[in-house]
Amino acid sequence: MKRHHIISLILCLVLAAMAVSCGPQAKPEELTQLEELRKSEEAAAINGNAPDAYKRCTDLTNKAIDSWQDGEQAKARTYAALGQRQYATARAQSKLKEAKDRKAAAENEMRDLNAQMEKLEVTRSGLEESISLIKNNIANSDMANAEQRIQLAKIEREKAIGVKGNESQKDSFDQAEARLKDAQEKASKGERAAAGAAAEEARLLYVKVYDLAKPDFDKKQLAAAAAERQKSLFTEAQAIVGPSYVFTDLKSTVIVVAAAFDKDKSDILPVKQEALRRVAELANKYNDTTIMIEGYTQTKGKNAYEVSQRRCDAVRDYLVTQGVDYKRIVTTAKGKEAPRYDEKKKDNRALNDRVEINIILP
Repeated sequence: MKRHHIISLILCLVLAAMAVSCGPQAKPEELTQLEELRKSEEAAAINGNAPDAYKRCTDLTNKAIDSWQDGEQAKARTYAALGQRQYATARAQSKLKEAKDRKAAAENEMRDLNAQMEKLEVTRSGLEESISLIKNNIANSDMANAEQRIQLAKIEREKAIGVKGNESQKDSFDQAEARLKDAQEKASKGERAAAGAAAEEARLLYVKVYDLAKPDFDKKQLAAAAAERQKSLFTEAQAIVGPSYVFTDLKSTVIVVAAAFDKDKSDILPVKQEALRRVAELANKYNDTTIMIEGYTQTKGKNAYEVSQRRCDAVRDYLVTQGVDYKRIVTTAKGKEAPRYDEKKKDNRALNDRVEINIILP
């Protein structure tokens, strides 16, 4: 009997241990992380922007939970890891959609701004017509309409600012500003005659500012345009013969056509004709320039000045065949003067059998 009780006790203990071992195991860290992601503030936005991708994340989460509850830890971790990756994919799709939405909103805003600009342009044209009528109707007497005079002063003010008169003629501009402000104050008080007189004074001061500032402004604009033109000419010349063979100063670009002739000869080598053809195209594009051709020989050559002059003439004649106006071209024989390449190196000697084409901007 005692033995029977012992066996029963052992059996109970075994069953209890089996019950403990079959209970739910600790939740995998991957699943915990996935659930935290799905509880985050961004999850709702991701679900709204990428519902398909988020649904796949939800399905993987559910599979991970089911596997964990079934005691399949490895499978639960695998599904949870896949769920995290799917969540990252959904987040990326959500960000992309948000970016596309912002882009669409920006494009709509740009269209609205363009429409507003078109309306403003119509308004500006109407204002110009109104200005013309105002100028024709204003009299010189103190009884002239003050508001019209103030409007004319404002027009001259904008012209003065347009040529940077508010910077270069600051003292006179500030005086005009003070008189315009005075005119507006008097007009608001009903002092029409005084307002008209002050506005006229302001207008004349703005005109003075404009007249004094405009020549310097125009000069700077021309200088800026010339510099930009010179930069373009220089860049296009480099594209023809390479950066190492183009030089520039404030108004001209020098194109060196090196090794263009056999020693003591003046016939243009065929290999250089394509470069000269492109130089001719460049000269025709900048058709208000002067073309100065300087001919050179290597120091070991014979009859240097005669040969270099023939080289100038050959290049000039070739450019003329390509449409360059003969009257624009000036030639100068330089002979052995100013070798550009050091002839101590034998390979450099042929380089000095060259012409230098100087394209001079007006």
